[in-house]
Amino acid sequence: MSGVSPAYFISRFGNGFTPQQVAGDLKTLAKMGFEGFQLEVFHGETLMEWESEGAFTVRDRSRDLGLRASQFVAHFMLQDFADPQRLVSNEAIEHMKTVLDIVDHFDECRVVTVPLPAFECRTPSFVGDYKDLFERCAAKVSRLLAMVEDAGRRMALEILPGAIVGGIDGFLRLCEHLSSDTLGFNFDTGHAWACKENLYLIPAKIGPRILGTHLCDNFGNENLSLRPGAGSIDWLPLLTGLKNCGYTGPWDIEIICKPGDAEIEYGSGRNFIENLLNQS
Repeated sequence: MSGVSPAYFISRFGNGFTPQQVAGDLKTLAKMGFEGFQLEVFHGETLMEWESEGAFTVRDRSRDLGLRASQFVAHFMLQDFADPQRLVSNEAIEHMKTVLDIVDHFDECRVVTVPLPAFECRTPSFVGDYKDLFERCAAKVSRLLAMVEDAGRRMALEILPGAIVGGIDGFLRLCEHLSSDTLGFNFDTGHAWACKENLYLIPAKIGPRILGTHLCDNFGNENLSLRPGAGSIDWLPLLTGLKNCGYTGPWDIEIICKPGDAEIEYGSGRNFIENLLNQS
């Protein structure tokens, strides 16, 4: 299934996009040939709008058009993992309750993604500090994971450059620390490439933990979300590796661009990825 990440709606309407704007633009996605889209709340201030009427509006419109919501990205929850003080806050628990209420309107949406942002810690550190911070992060992830799984969904993490857990190896260490076989990963190719990860080994390293994608490009030195093919990623071996390692989820594209360029950029990105998938 080809789809778009929430970056499509950010490109079209800015990061303050509303449920009504999402619902109104789904027809354009369907006309472009996309089959799915990702839900997102970017700002916590809009949670109430989504929880009241917004989720119903988007759900009903997507059903009318035959579009499927592939995952919910709780972007606003970045703040819950942003610094040492936020790590000990319980706000994320209440936030996740609201997220699950929204997701409950979309039966087909089985994945909830929580992003881990660049971690701010500007005070001098001592031996043992990182272990303490890591364990606080792990405890919070564990509580959220239990909530999501109790609701019958899967939870994935999206790892941004500078996150408290580190990169792919840090994610795997977190999974081991939690003794979790079910914690998933939302594979943002742009984040991983900007982090100097060996992009082409990631499917083999984490395999079935990959629950969704943000397929975007850059030149490996800045965390950009360019159209696939517009940067330096070698896409054919990457997509082939994903298929070889059992990935069967949606191929969701992520591009940040000017509002007037969104249809051309996303249409070109979809054609690029689909052509390569046919070759892989």
